[in-house]
Amino acid sequence: MKIPEDRMTPKERIGSLLQGKPIDRVPCIPVILNGCCTAAGYTVKEMTLDGEKFGKSNVATYRKYGYDMICLLDATATTAEAAGTKLCYPDNAPAYVEDPVIKSEDDVKRLQPLDPTKDGRLNNYLVATEYCVSEVGSEVFVGTLFAGPFTTAACLRGTETLVRDCYKNKDLVHQLVRWSTDVTIVFLEEVIKRGGVPVLCEPVGTGSILSLKMFTEYIEPYFKEIHEFIKSKGLPVLDHICGDCMPILESWMRTEPTVLSVDRVDIGEVSQRVGDRVGVMGNVTPGKTLFMGTPESVDAGVKEVMDKAGKNPCGFVLASGCEVPVGTPPENISAMMNAARKYGQHPLT
Repeated sequence: MKIPEDRMTPKERIGSLLQGKPIDRVPCIPVILNGCCTAAGYTVKEMTLDGEKFGKSNVATYRKYGYDMICLLDATATTAEAAGTKLCYPDNAPAYVEDPVIKSEDDVKRLQPLDPTKDGRLNNYLVATEYCVSEVGSEVFVGTLFAGPFTTAACLRGTETLVRDCYKNKDLVHQLVRWSTDVTIVFLEEVIKRGGVPVLCEPVGTGSILSLKMFTEYIEPYFKEIHEFIKSKGLPVLDHICGDCMPILESWMRTEPTVLSVDRVDIGEVSQRVGDRVGVMGNVTPGKTLFMGTPESVDAGVKEVMDKAGKNPCGFVLASGCEVPVGTPPENISAMMNAARKYGQHPLT
């Protein structure tokens, strides 16, 4: 089958989708985060520690594949790191938490507001956002991804410890999530000034870890606050939650996002439950399909997702369910883009 040519820029396509206007094809976003370094000739570590290299890597990867939104993120512990959490930086894998900073309630009292232009690596995101916007912002939205407040709290405290605290020390959890929300909003203000579009990622605040009751108490009110801030700037709210979101879906919906990005769930079921209220994004399997598959299996995986959710009433964005692994074959990413062009021509039949 001949691959149809695009008739809109990514920015036109996403903008029209959000406004309910006609588009040429379904938008497609393979979520390439740390793996984007290879297109610019860097290691993951080199890219992660340098804001300009971070920006150059994302621009080079966007130009290589032509997807519909740049996604700037290297780790979800960046805010926690700026507050004192120690990370380990492998040469060619994502950074990870080595030593959480909050050991006791006294440590919580010592948390201070952050200046995203100076503290830790937060400014790398601002530099990268500004670089991407200046280079390709006229044709594609630059999504600057950030950890949700519960995930930041987990990176400050340690995930297992924080989950225990949810039962045994509720006040401490709320203090950490409150601090995380406040510093996140300050950071987002700087991102938006530079032309970035905030995208909230909450990998720890998932139904795979939390009950509906815990999500409702520790995440829902803080999500609402962040969402209201983003909307006050005239921007849509795009959230991603990893793992199984079904147990917490209705609480998540009460926070009034614009688009839900989902991971390891039946995207057809998600679309049936909430698709008349929000846009849905997902969820080609990053590991089994994109990393380990072939162009043919990627094509089949995209078609399956499209058949389940492509006609979502409030709009559908084809994407990987989570981060595309470092080292994913380039031909598989190209196959995902081409499959979106083959099966996603609008109007969908």
